Amino acid sequence: MPKFIEIPIKTLVDLYIHQHLSSYQIAKKMNCSQALIMKKLKIYKIRTRTIQQGKALTKPIYERKNFTGTLEEKAYIIGFRLGDLHVSKTHPNSPTIRVSSNSTKKEQIKLIRELFAPFGHVKEIGPDKKGAVNIRSYLNNSFEFLVSKYSNVPSWVLKSKKYSSAFFAGYVDAEGTFAISNRNQPLFSIKSQDKGIMLDIQKYILPKIGVKTRFQFVRAAGSIISNIRSNKDVFGIFVYNKKDLTKILDSLLPYLRHEKRKSDALKVLKRIQNVRT
Repeated sequence: MPKFIEIPIKTLVDLYIHQHLSSYQIAKKMNCSQALIMKKLKIYKIRTRTIQQGKALTKPIYERKNFTGTLEEKAYIIGFRLGDLHVSKTHPNSPTIRVSSNSTKKEQIKLIRELFAPFGHVKEIGPDKKGAVNIRSYLNNSFEFLVSKYSNVPSWVLKSKKYSSAFFAGYVDAEGTFAISNRNQPLFSIKSQDKGIMLDIQKYILPKIGVKTRFQFVRAAGSIISNIRSNKDVFGIFVYNKKDLTKILDSLLPYLRHEKRKSDALKVLKRIQNVRT
């Protein structure tokens, strides 16, 4: 005769709802069949998970490590995320933070891999017909600070010159440009649809390093440049003054990690130094 197992509703709610255990894990813990657990869930009218929700709670195949970086590193990653990354959780209780991006630039793909490979599994798909690579990183919940898509620079970043510079560097690695014009003039520019972020950079971050510049409207939503349509209005910050460029370079160079961005920044710095001599 099979052994009778009593499973109070309170116990089942705690294990299934609060501890997020699967029916299989509960059955193993209670030394009974998974079918019995499913039957009890139905009897107690406890709503069972969808397949997607169940997968979200599955133990990851690849090892994941907690984010252990400094606040400067955190500020940099947030800046880079706001400029170039898509971050999501597949389910509110999921142990997985998924960070993804598409790019045709090998330096961008390399940077994303370097940022997240020490903490979790990184997968690359492509390139596709247009040469774009889709890169996805699977991280644990210590990276939950990346999920929110801030419309402004976080207040804790703006309280510190170091954190502000690190954040700015991350955003520039994603969206900025250092270049020498056709007239041999060094310049820095950053264009983005993130109006709040751009205003905070212009109003608060640049003044911290002694740079005052204008916030400019670049083009309207719906406009098409190089076969790419803008979903929103685009805004810009442009710097040509050599003293201001030097201040920006001094602030950003210790934090820039994008190979091309850093190489271009050094070219601009060299050009400024050559003009002075």
